[in-house]
Amino acid sequence: MSDNKNIESQVHQLFGIRNQYGSDFNLQKKNLLRRILPRQIKSTKVLIEYYDLLLFLLAYPDDKELYTLAAAALQQMDVYIHNNEKPRARLYNSGLTSTYVCAAFGFEVAKWVRKKYGKLVSLDSINADEGQMTYILSVVMTQVESEIMQDANADWKHWLTNLQQNGQDMLDMLIAVFDQTDVRPEVKDELWNALGINIIIYLVRHCALPAGLYKTYYHKSLIKQVSYPLKKDGPVPVKIKLSTVEAEQIIECGRMILVRHVREIDPVTFTAPPYVSYYDVGRGLTIALMGMTPERRHPVDSYMGYVVFKNGLPVAYAGSWILFDSGRIGLNVFPSYRGGESLYIFQQILEVHRKVYRLKRFSVDPYQIGKDNSDGIKSGAFWVYYHMGFRPMRTGQKEIAANEALKRTAEKKYRSPAGVLKKLADSRMELIMEGKPVRFDATDLSTAYSNIVKDKFGGDRKKAMDYAYPRIVKLLHLEQAYQDKNLEFVLKNWCIFLIAAENELKRNNQLCSNLSKALQFKANGEEEKYIYGLQRMKEVRAILDMDYNTISFTPSK
Repeated sequence: MSDNKNIESQVHQLFGIRNQYGSDFNLQKKNLLRRILPRQIKSTKVLIEYYDLLLFLLAYPDDKELYTLAAAALQQMDVYIHNNEKPRARLYNSGLTSTYVCAAFGFEVAKWVRKKYGKLVSLDSINADEGQMTYILSVVMTQVESEIMQDANADWKHWLTNLQQNGQDMLDMLIAVFDQTDVRPEVKDELWNALGINIIIYLVRHCALPAGLYKTYYHKSLIKQVSYPLKKDGPVPVKIKLSTVEAEQIIECGRMILVRHVREIDPVTFTAPPYVSYYDVGRGLTIALMGMTPERRHPVDSYMGYVVFKNGLPVAYAGSWILFDSGRIGLNVFPSYRGGESLYIFQQILEVHRKVYRLKRFSVDPYQIGKDNSDGIKSGAFWVYYHMGFRPMRTGQKEIAANEALKRTAEKKYRSPAGVLKKLADSRMELIMEGKPVRFDATDLSTAYSNIVKDKFGGDRKKAMDYAYPRIVKLLHLEQAYQDKNLEFVLKNWCIFLIAAENELKRNNQLCSNLSKALQFKANGEEEKYIYGLQRMKEVRAILDMDYNTISFTPSK
């Protein structure tokens, strides 16, 4: 066997035992780590496999010696890639440290990475044609400033180049134009995305938290079987107080691990230090919850994000959409860490959300379990949620799942066919932990909103808003909304629902007062207080508790 094939065989061998424990496996892992040299690996696929398993060994080490060997091997690999153009070129967009990643990231991420990493970030290309560029830049610039680009008086490149200061380049100028516009943030995002501005980023260092933010855990085994929900009076996650610098380090790590995988989620992109909370749940696991800055929040439900760290390495992430005592949630474990304690990690994610946000129910969207998501089908994601106690909400899927579960119990090697998993993915799943929690979410409310406008206002949205908004502002004594854009945005999304209960609001001053406080927290304060405030208002839940066709409501003349 050639040296290259021998090294690749050793990598495969190490990958195969990375999640096996005991003295014999421990010795094998250490011997293989000492023998494998990155420069001897010629296959790009095997090089990535080696990188992944080194990260896994750092997240799930047997002992300190193995952890040290894996860390040294990873450093050795970084140096090799950094100093050699050929493997670095082959690893383009792989997400490995010391390589380049290129994609059309959202505006806030592009602005942030440019500020954070300077000239390690550069403009690669723009997908939009000249006409699109001129049109969109004219929208985000003031009319006076953009006038020169009309009728071909000057092209956009020439105009922006003239405005450059020393040290600035075209990427800086594009970011500046968008940063200084006064259009709503979500509109700005869409305009930036329409340009297709591809930026290239050199990944100079690993995504890992500083040592002071976690305690390294050494494994004797892995937890593979878990159950949920845990006992209501079980251990409470330990909240760790963060300095502003520590919160920024957590945000940086969360954003950059997503950048490496060419992904983004709003709560990680649009968060800031005051909206980050951090919990230690044991076994080297810490969970960062992230809320969004006020101008980026959803107006009705609360879109929160999380990043899970294992021995300081980001191993999983997703978002949760919380309304009253119910939360839609998902789980995305990064490929390097699959084969570890994914179920246990999800158990801890659910428990942190349950305790922090006081939830009684979780639900999962069909996409998470495989609808229009081939990765969800291949990974059998449905069964991850099923084993945690989630069940399909549709009767047909519930029956299919019960039959499949019996087959899996009777035959340990049985795997549900892809066709069956696709059928199962055609239903949301839910886990009810106690009581009678809310079973609707913002998706359902979107339909309800449209029905109210159609049935009560003849489909005239302007008429509906002109009628509802000033009345709700007056009822809740929130006249400051006329000067507060965040509060105006929240109220304009709530008012159509609330006006359906106008008479009840007129009779209940305390409800109006409590609702007013909660909506002000949503607009400009702590989102958690908004969540808790809604949970205390049974009357508001009743207003939204679905079938609006049964509500007796006729607009005044």
